[in-house]
Amino acid sequence: EGTVRVAAERSRLPEYPLTRGSGEQHVDALTKAMAACLASLRKGIDDTDDAGDAVTADILTGITRGLDKQLWFVEAHLLKQK
Repeated sequence: EGTVRVAAERSRLPEYPLTRGSGEQHVDALTKAMAACLASLRKGIDDTDDAGDAVTADILTGITRGLDKQLWFVEAHLLKQK
């Protein structure tokens, strides 16, 4: 069930707003999507840790660390624009 349609139907991320016009609006939408993904990852870390699955928690921690860094760069871009 790894089709794009199924992935989109099961996604917890908000739909990307196609009506965004400016670059700043796109960066803002990207920031919100990344933050939502990070929240889900952090919940996954807690859930897998509670289940005693340290390996999966560690994998999710690594993904979170990388995405958190990318979010910092994107948010810095927003601050630069203001």
